[in-house]
Amino acid sequence: MFLQDLHFFLTHIGVLIGSIALVALWLLLAQLSKRGHTAGAVIARSLRRPLLVGFGSALYLGWLGRLIAQTVEGLDGTIVLKISLSLFIGSVGWGIGQLGNAVMDTWFEDWLQIEDQADEQMLINLIQRVFTILVAIGTTAALMVNFGVSTQAVATVLGGAGIGIGFGTQQISQNFLSGFMLFFNKPFKQGDWINASGMEGTVEKIGWYHTRIRTFDRRPLYIPNSLFATNAIENPGRMYNRRIKADIALRYEDISKVATITQQVRDMLATNPDIDNKQPILVHFNEWNASCVNMQVYCFTRTTRWKQWLDIQQSVFLRIATIVEQAGAGFAMNCTTFYSSPSIFNAHSESTRHPQSR
Repeated sequence: MFLQDLHFFLTHIGVLIGSIALVALWLLLAQLSKRGHTAGAVIARSLRRPLLVGFGSALYLGWLGRLIAQTVEGLDGTIVLKISLSLFIGSVGWGIGQLGNAVMDTWFEDWLQIEDQADEQMLINLIQRVFTILVAIGTTAALMVNFGVSTQAVATVLGGAGIGIGFGTQQISQNFLSGFMLFFNKPFKQGDWINASGMEGTVEKIGWYHTRIRTFDRRPLYIPNSLFATNAIENPGRMYNRRIKADIALRYEDISKVATITQQVRDMLATNPDIDNKQPILVHFNEWNASCVNMQVYCFTRTTRWKQWLDIQQSVFLRIATIVEQAGAGFAMNCTTFYSSPSIFNAHSESTRHPQSR
């Protein structure tokens, strides 16, 4: 009887000492958390609440379990102790997750050293999500073992859950992994005009699941990232030049002037400051058509911006029209010209002027 009373007394003293230590630890962490972005402050802010919940639950529920075991016959308080340990395990997982995310938010920016801040934040968010999922899986496995589930059964359940989640979230996983590849390959960035499988517009936001673009008529378009992994992406913003290619129809009666016209157009393009003369400049009579002779013009502008390219192309076309006009030539229309036969016309005239007499 004396030993039971002594054990009961020591249990209460232990709870009292533990409570004092818990309050002291809370106050210490509260002070450390006020020290800006130092390592101690980051750790203190991350672990303060998880430690309070974990140690507090372990302390008081453990004390409650022992109290039940000592005062109530037939009850050993095991379930209370298991609940206490489960809360402690959950708090440890919570604390690890909080600490890991805080470390990434505070120091990963300096470690990664990525110039584009948007890309850097995207990568940090990805690492944080993966880390959180791994901590959650580990915590779940520890809780199952705490309630008596064998490690083999835990591995089987987690493996089956992983397969089920994989099948159930296959499309989500594809989009997520495609977003991961977009981050590293960087086929486009925010502000680029892109065309993917007939969907084109200006990129406004690149997310892990989908990418938002703004179409030419200002409509938002949300494209799943998996589409970029399975389709070609056209990004005019990555071009070094923009091409001008035109087929110009000249009349057949101006065939003798074609050589002069092509040379003058070629000289005009070679001296045009908006045309990149380091790229091919091709101006040639290249085809006989049913109603015209074709002159092909092929060159590249220095700019890749669409509006500037349109202005330059318009200027080039107008100067070509001036050259054709000054040469005394003209542009052919898509039509067919009929010529009367001289022999038939003359025979008809003779029969009219000298009718045969009978």
